[in-house]
Amino acid sequence: MTKTPLVFTKDRIGSYDRGNGVVTQLFCSGERCGAEVTTGTTTLPVGRSVQLHSHNCDEQIVILQGHAEAEFRGERFPIGPMEVAFIPKGEVHCFHNVGDETVVMLFIYAAPEVTRTFAGSGETVRHLSEHDLAQPRS
Repeated sequence: MTKTPLVFTKDRIGSYDRGNGVVTQLFCSGERCGAEVTTGTTTLPVGRSVQLHSHNCDEQIVILQGHAEAEFRGERFPIGPMEVAFIPKGEVHCFHNVGDETVVMLFIYAAPEVTRTFAGSGETVRHLSEHDLAQPRS
């Protein structure tokens, strides 16, 4: 893909319903704009979490709004607005909304194509595919 400057206005940024009220918006990725990184936001409603998982690349999360806890290595760490979590490739982790407002997280994956491997099942799925759910199916 030939890279070219792009502007994605709000009407061109799609939303992905990941279940349990969790919504992700994709900004750039290898497929979408030829980027060497994948970026976007995920909103996490009050009291909601995403299931424990890992990725095929390093990840950075910047909390833009709300208060969360990042969980990894059996511990939870508070993280709030304009604070950053760095999660190395293969590290099992998740995020929990522990505040009283929606959490908005900016994600930056260090890869043009991202996968998610769920810790509970061992299943690996393509990022934002129909199987990339916030919580396992009941």
